[in-house]
Amino acid sequence: MYIRCTIPEGGMAHQNDHVWGIILAAGDGVRLKPYIQSRFNSDCPKQFCVFTGTRSMLAHTIARVTRYIPIERTVVTITEAHGVYARKDLEHVDNRNIITQPSNKETSASILLPLLHIMRRDPDAIVVIFPSDHYIREEERFMEYVRAGTEFVEHHSKYLLLLGIESESLLQDYGWIETSMKIADIRGSEILRVKRFMEKPDAKKAFTVQRNRTLCNTMVFISLASSMLRKFRLMTPAVFHAFKKIDEAISSPHEEEIVHEVYSVLTPVDFSKAILGHDPRGLAVIRIQDVYWNDWGDETRIRTDLERMKK
Repeated sequence: MYIRCTIPEGGMAHQNDHVWGIILAAGDGVRLKPYIQSRFNSDCPKQFCVFTGTRSMLAHTIARVTRYIPIERTVVTITEAHGVYARKDLEHVDNRNIITQPSNKETSASILLPLLHIMRRDPDAIVVIFPSDHYIREEERFMEYVRAGTEFVEHHSKYLLLLGIESESLLQDYGWIETSMKIADIRGSEILRVKRFMEKPDAKKAFTVQRNRTLCNTMVFISLASSMLRKFRLMTPAVFHAFKKIDEAISSPHEEEIVHEVYSVLTPVDFSKAILGHDPRGLAVIRIQDVYWNDWGDETRIRTDLERMKK
């Protein structure tokens, strides 16, 4: 079925008090450690490093997110070991919105833990997931796509909506979205069904994907919180059931103890592979155009973009 969303253009006027942002800043940035050590003489994880301007990647992400989502509804996930690096970037974030994990257990845990906290505070929440290691040049335009996406999910709550961007090259270390029919127009943007999602395809699969209608996954995505929780329950039952114990302990005197107990035996699960790549039904994607986006998880990408900034 084709859906036409007649939502007026312009500005950031539309406000939904149930929209929350989750910024993922719990990664260890293993691939970039040699580069950071050589450049900064530091073991600081990449998301807390200042590569351009005067702000870290996390600080840039917080500023970008809060163009649309208020700081009061912006939640950041970090790990205990990174607290000293994150302190400056989080000085304006409410302590309730800083979710600290004992250790990095991959993206499923980094999403599910703050999701449970948000559900306690706002059962009707729409959540937008933002990695903290991306460079986006046209930030205002990018956040307009986020706003359009939240409006789509607000009216079509069964969908988990990905933000996919057009790319001339197909790199194997990205996730790729093969699209099918258009299901909506919103604020001049196409929303398409997802035919197939592939996380970091091998060379053979990458060649196949490249011939089809594909978008690069920005790993920014939007969903009703309760719908995302349902996907965890159905597709990652082991993680979901482990976190039920944490859910029951939230805001209790034993919360920290229970979180450590669960994480000590938790098997890391990648969200993209386990959930996005598991079944494309219920997945949609908004096509992003005229925005420069890059994932700064690789030294070559960072160097290339920094050189471009000098020109």
